[in-house]
Amino acid sequence: MRHLLLLVLLATTLKAGEAPRWAQMDYGPTMGCSLQIGNEYVLRALIVRLDKEKQTYVAYDLETMRVAAMWTGGFIDGNGVIFKSEHHAQPKPVGTLLWSNPIGPGWANKDGSFVDPRPQYVAKYNMPQGGSELTREGQPMPKEWVQYKGHYLHGQQVVVSYAINGCAVLERPRLSAAGSLMRTITVAPSSIEQRVDLAASGPYCTAGGAGAVDVTIAEITGREIGIIPPRKEARTFFVVISQKEEIPQSADAFAGLMSEKLINGGPARWPETITTQLTPGTGDGPYVVDTVTAPDDNPWKSWMRFGGLDFFPGGKRAALCTWSGDVWIVSGLDGTTLTWKRYATGLQEPLGLVITDDGIVLTCRNAIMRLHDLNNDGEADFYEAFNTDIHLTRQFHEFALDLTRDKAGNFYFAKGATPGRGGPNFDLWSLHNGGFFRLSPDGKKLDVVARGLRAPNGIGIGPNGEMTTGDNQGSWVPVCPLNRIRAGGFVGIPDGVPGDVKPTKRDPPIIWMPMDVDNSSGCQVWAPDDRWGPFAGSMLHLSYGKSSLFSVMTQEIGDVMQGALTKFPLTFATGIMRARFNPADGQLYVCGLRGWQTNGARDGAFQRVRYVGKPVAMAMGYAVTKDGIDLTFSQPLDKTEAENVDNWALQQFNVLWSAKYGSPEVSVADPAKHARDTVIVAKATLKADGKTVSLTIPGIQPVNCLVIKPRIATADGTAITAHINATINVVP
Repeated sequence: MRHLLLLVLLATTLKAGEAPRWAQMDYGPTMGCSLQIGNEYVLRALIVRLDKEKQTYVAYDLETMRVAAMWTGGFIDGNGVIFKSEHHAQPKPVGTLLWSNPIGPGWANKDGSFVDPRPQYVAKYNMPQGGSELTREGQPMPKEWVQYKGHYLHGQQVVVSYAINGCAVLERPRLSAAGSLMRTITVAPSSIEQRVDLAASGPYCTAGGAGAVDVTIAEITGREIGIIPPRKEARTFFVVISQKEEIPQSADAFAGLMSEKLINGGPARWPETITTQLTPGTGDGPYVVDTVTAPDDNPWKSWMRFGGLDFFPGGKRAALCTWSGDVWIVSGLDGTTLTWKRYATGLQEPLGLVITDDGIVLTCRNAIMRLHDLNNDGEADFYEAFNTDIHLTRQFHEFALDLTRDKAGNFYFAKGATPGRGGPNFDLWSLHNGGFFRLSPDGKKLDVVARGLRAPNGIGIGPNGEMTTGDNQGSWVPVCPLNRIRAGGFVGIPDGVPGDVKPTKRDPPIIWMPMDVDNSSGCQVWAPDDRWGPFAGSMLHLSYGKSSLFSVMTQEIGDVMQGALTKFPLTFATGIMRARFNPADGQLYVCGLRGWQTNGARDGAFQRVRYVGKPVAMAMGYAVTKDGIDLTFSQPLDKTEAENVDNWALQQFNVLWSAKYGSPEVSVADPAKHARDTVIVAKATLKADGKTVSLTIPGIQPVNCLVIKPRIATADGTAITAHINATINVVP
């Protein structure tokens, strides 16, 4: 056998002084990411650290359960959006690549074939090198052949769990005495032979261990293939893949390499807890923003950029995930002293989180994951692949976003599209780009509810099953919409709909939001009761780009919904994206991060919007009438000011739904002009309830963006000047 040629990889070049933030972080025993190895990509890589010195690693391809590569001399170079904020790039191994395996199944099917059944497609990527290529990456394998189940952690040891042809497999990677990869494998009983692709002919592959009596290694078509015969009992054996011939270890030395204790929870990896203080908000208004201080200064340099949150029953504890792959649990939310505990690490870009009776469930780029603490020590021991049906590409913008549930227990999330470098171009569309998804409570059935989204960084499921999303301006998204989602709906980008026939009209959003109002949307959430003031039952909308919170007012005419929103006069520390109401105190908690295209100042923050009991003076209701608009406010109004038409300044404009990036503000009166039109208010009438103003608008008609600037006051003299941004889809 020949020795495999060593490929020396370019090491990361660091500036003098402190390492960049991403490079300081300890990611734990494993890390999920998309990884470039040579000219190939592993889109669902699970990188496993093999030594205490953090120098030697192996990467599994969780789509095919092949061992994709082994390298030594460093970790990764940090290319990519999650590390260095680089677009159109993926990280690469640093150091010396010892060996790698090409894209394809890591194990044979029941007939002994390694032929990849996934269709090839042309992957056109609008990257610096341009061009296109044929690939199969990003597509799940048939589950009856290969299915990743998850992985266990026992201290720093890792056991990967998967199934091959329905046969359960446990695999523990580790270093041999000589520093080679030792794959310790336990296979369940099976009536058929199984074959595992170990390496190209070149490395020395040696099987050993008590369970390897009948395991053979054969060179077949230039590959080293491990052959495992049918068996009535489970077998455990190991295979060493080495650059030089090694003497197989004895059964005594092998004993204990795989045992039950490794999959039943182990010693804590992060026993330290971190204490912070809740910082109360200040201000004279009815709402203040408290800061649940994050553990930014922590022993593992974990980067606190929050992508999801949820509360445990009772509301005293919450779980939050970070963009870099962590899950943290914070306790003490009923007081001012907070205790943070690191619960999980190494997840692939988790940007949504829900707590269920069966564990913490997360939306990750590679899968929907569910975490289990098997020994109740406050750390996840089993990272379960709850659902792996998602298709993905290597495109950086294809985030898997948010996670929430309906009353039936279904999960909902969304995925981003694949915009290229500026202009109207998009990179490859997979089956799931730009989709809004429903996942059954058991994780077995994934449905695409609607298509056409671009960057839906936040969704909402209302108390009556309402489905909503925000989006992000770009090609086919003229300004940020607040979308109503319905089954079979189309909400933006024609390329997001499979097939040759593309939509020529999109579903109307509830609201088109001008760029100075929201340039990049977050999630939606509904206030459950009056503990949070007068907004019980109302929808709220978060802006990641403007770090803002809005109250949403909706009207339904026939099967068309339209609405308006107005901003709370509050300041947040970061780009807020996720929100939950705490069942204990009834207050709104928000979290988010600073990636790009946000005015948020901090990398991440967790904050509480607390109602202090003072009167609220804001718009609460919006309705289009045949003669104009009715606006309802939270308090009785000063009649003289409310009925003075000079106190109402209205402007309107349309936007163009097209392949161009964004849209100008287009005059309604003269579409050839890029300008806002002044809207005349002929009459303002305060209704008998003292809170609702009817604005008479001659010639009222559908319009994308209607900006209402009141200059009125409540009956007790409190000024109301907050702008109201509305959309008119239909006039009754």
